[in-house]
Amino acid sequence: MTRLTWALSRILFPLAMAALPLVLLFSSIRTLAELDRQRTVFLRNRAAATVGRLETAPRGIGVPALVERLSEDEPALAGIAILAREDPGAGAPALTPLWEGREMFRTEVLREGGAELFRAYVPFQSENGLRIARIDLDAGAADFLVTHARHNVIIASLSGLVLVSLSLYAVWAYRRAARLEVRQLELQHLAQLGEMSAVLAHEIRNPLGTIKGFAQLLGEQAGEGARGPLDLILDEVRRLENLVGDLLLYGRPPAPEIRPVRWTETLAPLRAHAEHLLASRDARFVADEPRIEWDTDPRLLQHALVNLLRNAAEAVGDRPGGEVRLEVRRPGSGGLEIAVADNGPGISEDARGKLFQPFFTTRPFGTGLGLSIARSFARSLGGELALSNSALGGVRAVLRFPGARPRETTMEDGS
Repeated sequence: MTRLTWALSRILFPLAMAALPLVLLFSSIRTLAELDRQRTVFLRNRAAATVGRLETAPRGIGVPALVERLSEDEPALAGIAILAREDPGAGAPALTPLWEGREMFRTEVLREGGAELFRAYVPFQSENGLRIARIDLDAGAADFLVTHARHNVIIASLSGLVLVSLSLYAVWAYRRAARLEVRQLELQHLAQLGEMSAVLAHEIRNPLGTIKGFAQLLGEQAGEGARGPLDLILDEVRRLENLVGDLLLYGRPPAPEIRPVRWTETLAPLRAHAEHLLASRDARFVADEPRIEWDTDPRLLQHALVNLLRNAAEAVGDRPGGEVRLEVRRPGSGGLEIAVADNGPGISEDARGKLFQPFFTTRPFGTGLGLSIARSFARSLGGELALSNSALGGVRAVLRFPGARPRETTMEDGS
């Protein structure tokens, strides 16, 4: 139940935080629209009150005197006109519903000389019959209703957005700090693991050398019947030596010694190693042979590529038509890429997230350090190791060196 709650909180909390700004924006728009409506209602009421005074005005009073009298009661009054049916413009289609009694109010907002006017057309009964009063009010007279409220809405909305932003930042910072803390703990654990591996490997190497030496001595003195078991001992000793070597490289990786290196001199031992790995398999090895050189440490580069070639050879296994490719590419963005590709079964989904985890292996033997060491060496040389699906159908392991500056070599230089 706790795990389900945590999973739901990870989904719902970001959604809620993302929805809050939209809720604030929607609420602010609705509030501002309601304030405008209240402003219009206030002006309509002032116009209706003015018409009420028209109906009760003394008979025979002139329009100028009437306007002066109404202005005393309504300071917002900007103008007034009384329309009869026969007046020019009084028969406009917009006023027809007013003359026919189907509407009691028609309003519009005008701008004249930078001022905003609220104009209302209101029918009323005068001593001369039905008339329509066109009343112009200064719309600014209603601003006292909405100005402060608008400011408060805007301030509240901005404050809400700031609080939401701060909350999102706090959540992001907390999660980032948690990830960094976890990463730091992982690095400390790996450092301790590497140091312990180096110590153990160092302690194992000396007695292992003694066992190997005595086994070889016994092999020289023993008869044919004892050679079989002694050969098995030597094979296992060599496997343990490889294990010890990997542990030492993982725990205490050597510092790179950079110098100009030709690809042809690097390729020769790699080809020999690959052909040895594939000798007992129905598989072939294909390698690019560009005549280039660049500054790197050939020892670390070869060790990283040997680990990748070993993985590729074991991936193709005994399947017929197996193929391992060693590719060298100079991407358009610069740098250098060296890839080892195979047509094996590829990477399973379960193993995809654990490929660079130390001591993780899908094979019944091996240390599970090959990829970790290869990536460590690649980083020491200013590059990175990435794994993806291969065009051959298996895995493509790519060593990318964006800072490399490969140079063409002549036939004589490359020989």
